[in-house]
Amino acid sequence: MTTATIHRPQDGYPPLTVACYLVGVLIIANILSFVDRQILALLVGPIRRDLAITDTDISVLHGFAFTILYSFLGLPLGRFVDRHNRRLVIVAGVAIWSVMTIACGLATSYWELFAARVGVGIGEATLAPAAYSLISDAFRPERRGTALSVYTSGIYLGIGAALTLGGLVIAMTNQMPEVTLPVFGTVRSWQAAFILVGLPGLILAPLILTIIEPARRRPATASADVTPEDAWRYLKTNGRAFFLTILAYDCFALAAYAAGSWVPTVFVRVHHWPMAQTGLYYGLTLMVMGCAGGALAGIFGDRMTGRSLDGRLRLSLYSIPLWIVAIATATLTGDPMIALVGFGFSGFFSSVSNCIGPTVVQEMTPGRLRGQATALYFFTQNLFSLTLGPMAVALVTDKVFHDDNAVALSVLVVVIPAILLGGLFTLMARQPFTATRQALEGTA
Repeated sequence: MTTATIHRPQDGYPPLTVACYLVGVLIIANILSFVDRQILALLVGPIRRDLAITDTDISVLHGFAFTILYSFLGLPLGRFVDRHNRRLVIVAGVAIWSVMTIACGLATSYWELFAARVGVGIGEATLAPAAYSLISDAFRPERRGTALSVYTSGIYLGIGAALTLGGLVIAMTNQMPEVTLPVFGTVRSWQAAFILVGLPGLILAPLILTIIEPARRRPATASADVTPEDAWRYLKTNGRAFFLTILAYDCFALAAYAAGSWVPTVFVRVHHWPMAQTGLYYGLTLMVMGCAGGALAGIFGDRMTGRSLDGRLRLSLYSIPLWIVAIATATLTGDPMIALVGFGFSGFFSSVSNCIGPTVVQEMTPGRLRGQATALYFFTQNLFSLTLGPMAVALVTDKVFHDDNAVALSVLVVVIPAILLGGLFTLMARQPFTATRQALEGTA
């Protein structure tokens, strides 16, 4: 299938079936990216034991090692995506992060694992700018929010799949500290988990080539050659809207990453569930609830935006009280099943806000700058949220409570202030966000 052979409506958008296929393939890529990124959360115990490290060391692997280049590479990649073939960028990225996930499984020391995690981040830096740009250009505005939210909900499918598959691998290898794999030889069971989740990406990479490259959405007066100065000029003109909106969703993301990185450990340490059971139960719960939250955020966000330009921001605000109740219930209860339900609903309301975030950035940005705007959004989110979220929980556990079994309280102490700050910045962002949307629609 080529772009030239596809009938296109007069407005230049591809047929809905073609656009939906594009989203479907990109969702698979998004799922695999989060499987490869999040599998570490389920392997805290065996990695700590074999490498003789602390929770804080684990948090560095989970956050800083992954984000150190992931964040900074996103900016030049955003510029590259705005000018070149987005499919090929994703193909290269999928191949790189898959190989480096396998390399995590071959690591025999902390610093080897650190270096491999850096490599995973390098590969995954390609996906977000290219994927959000492709989807935004493939769907008309009235369907764009739903499409973007459905794609973003792949985060929760990926995290859930990482936990579920990791749990199954651990269950299969529970009685075997070492596993013999074809080609790779004999490895520790946690190493086998990294290798097994890294391999599917090598199959996915060629599949990316089957999607189309939709026409870029540009105002009629826009030049095809976009410079960094164009992006900076637009950002400066709309600085208050971008600053407050991105900061709000950075706080929501920090809350999500802080909880998501340590919830499996809560079940193991506090509720004494085996890791295999934790992965299966929590993984499946998160997949269902996270995807439901993301899908409903897209549907209701589109409807609310039809009535008010800041409709998605208001939807984020509405979810905050219920999110706080859910995370408080999950972390304070002594009943593991109540905790499971609480964390499930926390994942649902977390998904609402975190699936809305990338969409509102697209709505504030002209088509010719969307790759760079998306890169900026994820630069701040990953440098700030993904780095600080997991580390903050670990530091509270290690340095404040001095008790590994206090990890649930540590999650609560970090997550609730982050949610409240996100809500405050969302309130402050509503007026400048609306003004930016009105100005953009006037020039489109």
